[in-house]
Amino acid sequence: MADTQEPLSSSIEPVPTSSPPLWPTIPEFYAGKSIFMTGATGFMGKCLLEKILRDLPEVEQVYILIRPKKEKSIQERVEDLSKLKLYEKVLSDRPDIWKKVVPLSGDIGSPQLGLSEDDVERISDNVSIVFHLAATVQFNAPLQEAIQYNASGVRKVIELCKKIKKLESFVHVSTAYAFCQLTQIDEKVYQNEVHYKKVLNLLDWFKDDMWNMVTPSLLEGRPNTYTYSKSLGEQIIVEEAHDLPVAILRPSIIGAAVKDPLPGWIDCFHGPGGLFVATGKGLLRVLRADINGKADIVPVDFVNNMLLSVGWATAMNKSKDIKVYHSNTGTQNPITWIQLYPLVIKSYYDNPFDWIFHRPKIYLCRPAFSWPLWHLFLHSIPAYVMDFIFTLLGKKAILVRIYSKLKKAVEQLDYFTQHSWEWSNANGNHLKTLMSEDDQRMFNFDPMTIKWPSYVALFCMGTKKYLLKDDPNNLSRARKQIQRLRNIRYMFNFLMFLLATRLVYIRSRIAREVWSSFLGMCLLLLRKLGFPALQLSM
Repeated sequence: MADTQEPLSSSIEPVPTSSPPLWPTIPEFYAGKSIFMTGATGFMGKCLLEKILRDLPEVEQVYILIRPKKEKSIQERVEDLSKLKLYEKVLSDRPDIWKKVVPLSGDIGSPQLGLSEDDVERISDNVSIVFHLAATVQFNAPLQEAIQYNASGVRKVIELCKKIKKLESFVHVSTAYAFCQLTQIDEKVYQNEVHYKKVLNLLDWFKDDMWNMVTPSLLEGRPNTYTYSKSLGEQIIVEEAHDLPVAILRPSIIGAAVKDPLPGWIDCFHGPGGLFVATGKGLLRVLRADINGKADIVPVDFVNNMLLSVGWATAMNKSKDIKVYHSNTGTQNPITWIQLYPLVIKSYYDNPFDWIFHRPKIYLCRPAFSWPLWHLFLHSIPAYVMDFIFTLLGKKAILVRIYSKLKKAVEQLDYFTQHSWEWSNANGNHLKTLMSEDDQRMFNFDPMTIKWPSYVALFCMGTKKYLLKDDPNNLSRARKQIQRLRNIRYMFNFLMFLLATRLVYIRSRIAREVWSSFLGMCLLLLRKLGFPALQLSM
């Protein structure tokens, strides 16, 4: 599809030369107000909740939508949430702060978000700010499921917002890849070829096989159902929430935290976290990527800082336009895949995992025809060989299964590692000018402040410390293991060289002469090093 696709809304304004007078600071704005948020149990949501409790302690209450589970009540789930490591410091500093967290039973896939009438009334009477983060993030979920959560769910949140008596700000979290069929993406919502209302109407009567038939044409060149369903959610915002104080936040690939809640914090394998772990373990040896393409990774705390800032500015601005904000790094502070991965490899050499399959090393390839060959020789064959050895030793064969899952994960990310985009950041730059210096420090989302070598090292250490929970006391042993694997590799290569030259030696007189000279030099070197006289013959 051409990049000239018509927008539904435009929200780019000139950057002002000075801050508007009489605006409260961000903490002052949130003080005494209650927030309703969805997606509080996800990676970004947990970090956002911690940020609110720590840096906005005067907030009245934070209502969080939690899906009930058969084995646990929502009270048990929120209690488990409070025991996570990322909340340790804020609960240590303010032991009673968790009382501000109010769990509400619900599900964005259910009518009225699964909320009871009493809970809807509580939200209507008490809430001023709404953050909608919840979504299904499965890239290849069935289209009807993705639409149900990522599009219909947005409509239900809008319906709830319209019942709130004193709504000041509603921020919907989308994705920077909602219109990834374009290469230049501005801060506006584009229209799909098929209107979202027609697509949503299909939910009532389309069968699964019918969805399978129409999915390719509806995606309009997008790589998966996730990005398409997110575009529908944005279009619903534009047409059905235009009378609300609403904004859209589009993060790119969300990575580990720079600072908050903990440096390097990450607790999910989605996106770069999973790729980095597989690389550090020596499992991922080849990745399809445009080596000069941008790895548009943005720290999770930068996204949340912008989210809270956008919530503040939306309430203060009282603009009738629906503003779109991009939270990304590739436009202002880019790093390419060929620049990123040496930093990843170095980080895992300096601080290796407790157990690794190979030394960290990776090849970046782009041609589609070469990927299956690389995967076969570097992933599949070693996996079958090692599983065969494991079986002989009476151990569980697991590598073939691991590589099967790894292959699917890598292929789902192919589109994003092989393409680059240019996102406009005018609204984000505008937003920074509205903030005080203290707010800019506390709610930093400026990509120019990211130092990639130190951030990547922090990210990789976070996967070791928080994601895999490796024992820090094992670091010395892990470093010795990586040296042993290096020595084994060198010895293997040397033996292969000896075997190859031996085969050539048998068939060539010149090769025999070269071989004899080589052996003579080796013997001389050994004698000079103090080894006894050796007799080597072929």
